[in-house]
Order: sequence, then C-alpha cells, then structure tokens
Amino acid sequence: MSIAQKPLRSSLPFLLFLCVWLVCLQLDRWEHDLSIAPFLALVSFFILSIFCSPWVVLVSIPPFAALSYHLISPLSPFSTIRTITLISGGLVASYASLLRVQAEKLAQSRGAIFSLLPIPIIISDPTSKIMDANDSAVRLLKYSKKELLDFSWFNLLLDSPKKRTEMEAYIRVGQNPMPSDLQFIFVGKDNVQHRVSLVGERVGQRVNLITTFKPNL
Repeated sequence: MSIAQKPLRSSLPFLLFLCVWLVCLQLDRWEHDLSIAPFLALVSFFILSIFCSPWVVLVSIPPFAALSYHLISPLSPFSTIRTITLISGGLVASYASLLRVQAEKLAQSRGAIFSLLPIPIIISDPTSKIMDANDSAVRLLKYSKKELLDFSWFNLLLDSPKKRTEMEAYIRVGQNPMPSDLQFIFVGKDNVQHRVSLVGERVGQRVNLITTFKPNL
C-alpha cells in the first residue's frame, strides 16, 4: 500500500458515513422517503470490506446502524428489524474482509516461497508473455526482474536457425499443455547460454508454461 493510500483508507469510514448522511439530508429536504438509508449503509459496509480490515468494518457498524435507525424509526414500523438486518449485513461484510485479508496473505506467502526456490523458474503465458521469474532465475540470467517481466519468452531464446521452429513448439504447448519435456537454449544478459526445459500446466481455465533451468554441460 502506498503512503498516499493509507490516509485515504483510514478516513474511508468517515467519508462514507458523511456521504450517507448528506444524501439522506438532501432527500429529506426534497421530502423523499428516507427508507433507503439502511441500503446506503449496507453498500458502505461492502465498500469497506474491499478496502479496509475486518476490524474497521466492525467498528463502523454501530454508527451506521444508529444513523439508519434514527432516520427510519419515525417512518417505518419495522425500523428495529431493518436495523438488525443491517447489522447482520455489516457482520457479513466484516467476514468478507477477513477472507480477503487471508487470501492476500496466502498469495504473499506463496509468492515468497516461489521467489526463494533454489531452482531457477520462469512462468509465462500462452502468448509468450513472462508472468513471473524467481530470484534464482534473475541471478542466473543477469537481467533485473523488471526487465524479465517486460520480455517475451522468445526474447530469451538463442538466435539460431531453429528459433522459429522452437517458437512454434512453444505455441503448441500453450494451446495444448503437454507433459513432454521440451528442451531449449536461453541466452542471459551476459551472453551465457543456459539449457532450459518447458512444460505446460493447466490451472482451471488458465494455462501456465513453466520453464526450468538444467545444469550446463
């Protein structure tokens, strides 16, 4: 999260509360029904669940519930029931935020494990776009990670008469992931050649092409 985003996220509950209050105030001036207040509060909860922590969502429930109850209690005989429903929605939003945070932590831990693997690995997509490269691959090829992520997989291939055939083989693997271990030669930034193998892996609807490096003879 950038420095500029932190103050915005910390003030988001207040800004949403203010928006709900101002919208309802304007509706009241126009003599419109204020029964929309719980719905606006519920929308606010789910916005908070996307951008804020579960605790922020939980702490935001009482003020939003109190505001909604205050606005609809003179108008609706079911104001208590609607407020309880709103609180339940806030709890669901808090749980959704918890799941999001856990998923982000899991993705970060998987990314950290991938980066620290001692075997150089490059992951690309069927169009040849390099999606990720671990630290070992970065060190071996002498390119920065940013440079590799800007590359096509084909940029690393040894420029030889077989290059076009090898590019076509890559495309075939992308179209039909195969367990066969295809062999290629990569050239690093220092012009050192490296033997690599390519396999296709289908993950749901997505196809990953995984390149691993073999010891040079």
